[in-house]
Amino acid sequence: GNNDEGKALSAERARTYSSMEAFHNTLPLPSSFSSAYLGPFVLGGVLLLLLSSLRRRKRDKERPWPAVPGALPIIGNPIGPVENLVAQLEEWCRLYGKSGLFEFSLFGVRYIVACNDEMALRIESQRPYKVARTRMVNAAVKSIGADGVFTAEGHVWKKDRRLVGPSLNRRNVRDYLASVKIVSGRLVDKLDSICDDTVNIGNHILASTVDIISLVAFDKDVDCVSNGRSEMGEDLKRAFLGAQNRILSPFPFWKIPIIGQYLDGAGWAIKRLENEFSRLAREGENSPDISEAKTFLAKIISYNKGGSGDNTMSHKRLTGNLMTMFAAGSETTHVTMCSALHTIAIDTTGLQEELAVEALAMGDLEAAGLDEITDSLPRLRSLIYETLRNRGPTPFLGVENTEPLELVPGTVLPPHTNFFVPWRYISTLDNADPSRLTPLGPNNTPRAAFDARRWLAETPDKGLVVNRPSHKTGFRPFGEGVRVCPGRELAQIEMLVVLSSILRKFEIALEPNHAPMKLVTRFTESPNVDIRLILRPRKLSLKEALRELEPTE
Repeated sequence: GNNDEGKALSAERARTYSSMEAFHNTLPLPSSFSSAYLGPFVLGGVLLLLLSSLRRRKRDKERPWPAVPGALPIIGNPIGPVENLVAQLEEWCRLYGKSGLFEFSLFGVRYIVACNDEMALRIESQRPYKVARTRMVNAAVKSIGADGVFTAEGHVWKKDRRLVGPSLNRRNVRDYLASVKIVSGRLVDKLDSICDDTVNIGNHILASTVDIISLVAFDKDVDCVSNGRSEMGEDLKRAFLGAQNRILSPFPFWKIPIIGQYLDGAGWAIKRLENEFSRLAREGENSPDISEAKTFLAKIISYNKGGSGDNTMSHKRLTGNLMTMFAAGSETTHVTMCSALHTIAIDTTGLQEELAVEALAMGDLEAAGLDEITDSLPRLRSLIYETLRNRGPTPFLGVENTEPLELVPGTVLPPHTNFFVPWRYISTLDNADPSRLTPLGPNNTPRAAFDARRWLAETPDKGLVVNRPSHKTGFRPFGEGVRVCPGRELAQIEMLVVLSSILRKFEIALEPNHAPMKLVTRFTESPNVDIRLILRPRKLSLKEALRELEPTE
């Protein structure tokens, strides 16, 4: 049997060799290929490798900043799981960022990291004309329907900002406050009905942010809080996950005809969101009474109708800006509030009691106006600012230059060089202009640490005020320079009302044996686990709260 197998194998080899010889004979090569061609072929390969090495050495010699060592072919510098991106980036900043610049590679793309305030400002000051969001980020975000002021650059951004910005200024946010209060009241009632059980607070916070944005943006009362389900919220999660996958994809697979949008499972959710926002925009555009409504959509349509030519916005662009507001206003605000509640629940310094006393002392929240809410809650505002800075959803910026850029004297970077600006890391440094340094706060807390009271200051009469940060003082969670987020006023009042309402009603704690929480990189920087809280009715009265706030001798 073995003899027969050997004969069969020999016959197969003979046929293979014969076929190879026949194929060889069809080529215009001499029979002595190995001797005539192999030597030059190998030599050419060696020369290419040598030239590549020399080119790399020359670039390394000319580059006035370090590169992260250990880059692998194709992969580049290993970062581990994608969700580890920001943590790894900040670790590299500590190791290689002493000069304010370093570079690394990822999946064949070179990234330059500007990791101090001076270098970051050199890049940010060029937006939105000479520096813009990376093409891959913009393409991915546009693919989920959010083609609005977030993705806009250059003159398109200027036009969008002129129409979107006024709709979200503080004067108009006063009109939106009633909607925020309605949803906040519903959220407290919902939590009160289930407070005997452990609560996955993230689901309820997301439902509340979806409800608030739906009312504020287009007067649609979806009431996800009471219904216990947010279809739009779930679609939004799928769309965000799709955007994350697409940003990191080596090629734009979603552009494949017919099937591309559905390959990552996000296509149907994106389609539903696009259809819904398009319908709502069309209803607003066709409504004869739209100018009387006090919604974001009504205000932007009114501004749009008052413009002409380049000062108007198409239906598609209006739909994209609705999607942008809905996505940013619900997801990023929800993530920030979840991180803040987790901080309150694990604190052992009396923070929760201080916040509850402050919230109760405000008296009638329903009757309070925008200024009263803002001025009456300095401790909560400080917590929110510190959460945004140190544990917020936007710890870095990714951009590219659209034309040659001389970032340091004598080194001109070609167009479409990719940059990372690690905002969170920069806020922890001590080497910026004094006017742009993160304050140490009343406890003299190092900038790299989290301190919920960092932004507080005492008045002469022993009261408290907030050292309100802004992008002009180096506070970047809402963006930098002219590209600062237009919705920051709405986001802040939303967080103040929702969080103070919860603290007025409940004492909160993590469930026993709660898994450790850390922030991971998704589309936004988010908690890696559900925040599960135990809620107990708060027994502190308004009278007791006012007594707590009386200054001591």
